[in-house]
Amino acid sequence: MAILGVHNAHDAGAGLVSYGSVASAVNEERFTKRKNDVGFPEHSIKYLMESGEEISGVAIPWIGGSVIFTRIFPKIEEERLRLWRKEGKKPTRFRMHITNALFKTIQDQRPRAVWKAAGIAVGNATIGARLRRMGIKQKPVFVEHHLAHASSAYYASGFKEALVITLDGGGDGVSGSISIGDNGELNRINEFRASCSIGALFGAATLACDMRYSEDEGKLMSLAAYSYPSEIKELGRFSRYDEKKRQLVSDSGIKYEFLLAEHLRDKILWRYNREAFAYAVQRHLEEQVLKIVKQYIKETGIRRIAVAGGVFSNIIVNMLINELHEVKDFFVAPQMGDGGLALGAAYYADYVQNGKFNARQVEGIYYGPEYSSSEIENALQRHKKEGAIVYQEEKDISGRCAEMLAEENKIVLWFQGRMELGPRALGNRSVLAMPNNQKNRDEINIIIKKRPYYQPFASTILEEDADKLLDPYPRKSRFMTIGYRVRPERFGEISAASHIDMTTRPQILGNENQLYRRLLERIRKKTGIGALLNTSFNKHGFPIVRTPEDAIWTLMNTGARYLAIGNFLVEKRKR
Repeated sequence: MAILGVHNAHDAGAGLVSYGSVASAVNEERFTKRKNDVGFPEHSIKYLMESGEEISGVAIPWIGGSVIFTRIFPKIEEERLRLWRKEGKKPTRFRMHITNALFKTIQDQRPRAVWKAAGIAVGNATIGARLRRMGIKQKPVFVEHHLAHASSAYYASGFKEALVITLDGGGDGVSGSISIGDNGELNRINEFRASCSIGALFGAATLACDMRYSEDEGKLMSLAAYSYPSEIKELGRFSRYDEKKRQLVSDSGIKYEFLLAEHLRDKILWRYNREAFAYAVQRHLEEQVLKIVKQYIKETGIRRIAVAGGVFSNIIVNMLINELHEVKDFFVAPQMGDGGLALGAAYYADYVQNGKFNARQVEGIYYGPEYSSSEIENALQRHKKEGAIVYQEEKDISGRCAEMLAEENKIVLWFQGRMELGPRALGNRSVLAMPNNQKNRDEINIIIKKRPYYQPFASTILEEDADKLLDPYPRKSRFMTIGYRVRPERFGEISAASHIDMTTRPQILGNENQLYRRLLERIRKKTGIGALLNTSFNKHGFPIVRTPEDAIWTLMNTGARYLAIGNFLVEKRKR
């Protein structure tokens, strides 16, 4: 018996939770090949239904707000995604001002009871009807947006008692919340209005720098490292944390992200270079979030922190929280953005229904599809007949790939086991290379990723080697959600998987992925250090690969040459 979580807005997806444990979870983008896909996640639900789990209930995050309209008119959400991704026609200034006036009126969703009633009625009539057509008869329960975010962090953290903080662009009239988790119960003690969102400010600043909203915020964070220190006090007008009021506050009437981006660009950015602007925006975010964290640790006395929401995709913010002496333990939801809402809603509804609290922290999030050797070989055979590839089965795939990586300095596409949930490759859908050779970073960018010069790659580090490479190293991070400072004397060993500011975003690997661990152990034996450059297995602009066909297509349509898929080592024929 499992609770099905269904998220049908930005980065749609579905998840199954049973008595506190995740059975399966996946995002719709992996099926449709549309990054951060929106709308009803039919493919994801079908995949979960094929698992054979009996569904005892349905939980849907996000009650009201804009989703009321997008659930009736799905094209609104699709158009919004195209605008965010710069695929649609930019709105005129007149349209921006009209939208801004609408946002100012409804963004905070007052009175709350009216929005909730309307949202549940529309949700039952739209999502409920589609679920019934798929044979799922249970009446959905609707979980408030930030409660779903909080649940995605708290119920995965394993902390019996935790201070749970959420921050994002906004949802259900709220852009952040403070809750106390106590042996399975979540009690909200404060919330921040959507109209004062610090996440929306950071997203608008990303747009102002000609990047994509709700997708390229990591680029803005990375760009900040290339600047001398700078401060832009005007940023506080749009969103800042007031410790006396215990609220995010704003002095600005600009609420629509595109109009705010235009204002930031025309009134502020023109006076600075992009790097200095990025630095100031990043620093402003850090200061506001740290104020919140420190104040509520002091007020509650709770030193175990669990966080979720898009703001906490910022690994430098997370690094600074992780380094606070006030923090005893720290957990970031692995899929902290809206892509984790389905799982968060399912976690919460499962606890309400079954009362089972899993007091063990999640170690691995390999929740997606996996493929048998025969399925993999069938896909390989089709391409071999076309003369595109050659392949052979290896008795020891990790040993052979360790030789290719450590001795031959090859770049290897690595496809194994169940697909990871979320935006990070964690050793099952990865592009791998040695982290001590800067040429590997440049080559991966040229042949596969085609990313800006200022974007670093991530690393995987064996847990037993982490404190040798990282300082400070307060605690592990399994999911590439926290930045760490690299020891200056060891920087050369992982320079290709680090940033100019001498930080890295590591996956600290324990025993949760045995095949990947064996590969790292072989690397360690050959080089003296158990670390790799690890980036997501996808072509630029596409989601992470799901199927063997996706993996082979990516091999054929990039400059990559080698693919380790299951027990098979594949080489692309030279053209």
